[in-house]
Order: sequence, then C-alpha cells, then structure tokens
Amino acid sequence: MKIAMLTSWEQPCGIADYARALVKSLEPLLTVKVVPIDRGQKQAAYFRHLGQAGNDCDLVHIQHEYIFFGGRDPWNYYWPDILREIRVPLVVTSHTWLTAFSGGPIWKRTLRSMRDALYGWLGWNQYLETGQFKQARRLIVHSRAHAQFLQGRGFPPEKLAVVAQGVPVHFPPGDALCARSRWGLKGPVVAIFGFLIPSKGHLLALQAWRTVLPEATLMIVGKPFSKTDAAYAEIVAKQARFFGRAVRLTGYLETPELADLLAATDLVIMPYTSSTSSYSLSVLLAQRKAVLASDLSCFKEVQTECPCLELFPAGDSLALARKINTLLRDPQQLSALSQAAGVWAGNHSWDKIASRLVKVYTEAMD
Repeated sequence: MKIAMLTSWEQPCGIADYARALVKSLEPLLTVKVVPIDRGQKQAAYFRHLGQAGNDCDLVHIQHEYIFFGGRDPWNYYWPDILREIRVPLVVTSHTWLTAFSGGPIWKRTLRSMRDALYGWLGWNQYLETGQFKQARRLIVHSRAHAQFLQGRGFPPEKLAVVAQGVPVHFPPGDALCARSRWGLKGPVVAIFGFLIPSKGHLLALQAWRTVLPEATLMIVGKPFSKTDAAYAEIVAKQARFFGRAVRLTGYLETPELADLLAATDLVIMPYTSSTSSYSLSVLLAQRKAVLASDLSCFKEVQTECPCLELFPAGDSLALARKINTLLRDPQQLSALSQAAGVWAGNHSWDKIASRLVKVYTEAMD
C-alpha cells in the first residue's frame, strides 16, 4: 500500500511534529509519500496541485487544521480546491473542531460574534463542522469527545475513527543545570509551552501568578502562531513585565534549548480555554513531567485512562493559583504525577498507533 500524507512539515508546529513521528512509525508497514503543506499560501492553484499530488498513491491522508488552508472565512478557505482534485480514497485527521473566535478587545470579539452568527445563518459553520469531511471515507479524531461532537452535528458514526496520538520517543534528554544557569533560575520553575495564542490561557496564568509563591518563576515558551496573533503576544509580554524576573518570555526555542528548560521545569501548566487534543501533552507525558491542566473534555479523557494529570476548573485563575501552590509545596505529589505520566506514555507507543492506522486505511480502501 502506498499513501500520500498531506501535512504541515518541517515547521515549528505541533502537527508537523506529530506527522513526522507518524510517518516514521508507518514506514516499516507501507510506503509513504509526504506532500508538505506550506502554511500561508493564498493561491487556489497551489491547493489544486496539493490535491493532485496524491493521485499516484492508493490513498490520501490529510492532516487538517483550518489555518493550513487559509482560515475560516469562505472567501479565503481553499480546502474545497484540494478535494476537487483527489481521485483516490481519502482519509482525514481533524485536529480541531470549530469553536467561536476568542481573544482581543471587546469590539473585536463583538464583530467576530456577529460574523459567527452570519456564518451560521448562511450554513457556512455547518460546512466547516462536518460538511467539508463528507468526501472522506474515514475521519480520524484523537478523542472520544471530538467524535461525540461530530456525531452530535450529524456526521456518520461509522466513518469516524478515534486514534490517540503516540508519544515521542526521540526527544533528547536535557540539562537542567544548563537551563538554570542560562536563565538565572533559583526557585521552583513553572512553564507554559506552545504557541502564543488566546486559547492557550497565558493571560489566565498571569492573572493567577499574582498569588503564586514568590520564589517561583513562570517560563512562557513559544511564539505567535501567525501574524494575527502578534497583538495577543504583545499583550502577554506587556502583562508579563509587571512581574519582573518572576515571569520570563523565551520566544521560540530550538529542541536542545527546549529540552534543557523542560528538564529544569518542576511543573507544566496547560490553562487552555479550548482544545480538542494536544500533541504537546504527549511530549510532556513522555518526558514524565508533572502537568496541571484545565478540566476540558480532552484532558478529562486522558485522566480517565490514567490519573496522570492534575486538573483545575477552566477559566478559574484563583483555582489555578491554589493548585500551583499546593503542588509546588508537595514534592511527593509532583513525583507521583511524574510516575503516572510514565505509565500513560507506555500505553501510547507509536507502534500501536501505526498498526491502528493501517487498519483504518484498509477499511477506507475496502
């Protein structure tokens, strides 16, 4: 079997990292032709070419995220251009579900709400939620909650496949002392990893940090996902300056530097306001890090499989601060979370994920 994998590739992007690990795990089992998606393209001809590129294979598998195909506005969305060119069976992995626009000043949120209402009236939101995936013979999601969302919007359950994300096995070991020396870290280290976008909850973390132990340092690691997120990143930076050296913004870090800082981190927080799944969480659990996350359905689902997370009510900055303080004062609890993370990681090897995907491909071709 030969498949074409259309995906973000060799870019600072969690889906690109996920796809690289996925392709490597699939290569012993079948032939994979990688077709990179260049984020930021705005030409219909480019996307038609992407759709044609997989027609010499038995099956096309696309990693779907709205921003890869121009965003969510009907005049800017090039996903239909790809679909029109595909002549072989199609499998899609949906990495996010449609949520309301968030972040920014009140006037911008108001305009976005009005736009959401208009798109709903026109039927465009329904297309983005489920209609765009009807051509796929199988739609892969990473959580049961995502599958339930799609079924609730009328997507055929027999075409859905829940396949968890695998855990990375080649992330390099880090040097904690090197990171502590570089950043001048002395007390406990708490970190947020990922793109600077509103849904990651950086502003909630900064609000909580006002009552966190004064000897702790918050490290905010990442950069804006796109130009539209630059204004949000500026707001985060401005609020972070209020705390002096107690909060640091590192920007994007290459893997060796990231590994060092991760080794020096006592607690990772994920105060997300929305999420369907997180490859970053897989990386963190594979590195046996203690993680405190908001109680979104995708994180609850992980906790149900294995109690390897500490959760707090999403959007509650006081609860977040209390949980951070409790965990930093209790090394034994941090150690227990670390051990549980190792158990979860052991149950999500890429070998198992690859075998499950080959079965999905076979079903799609049949």
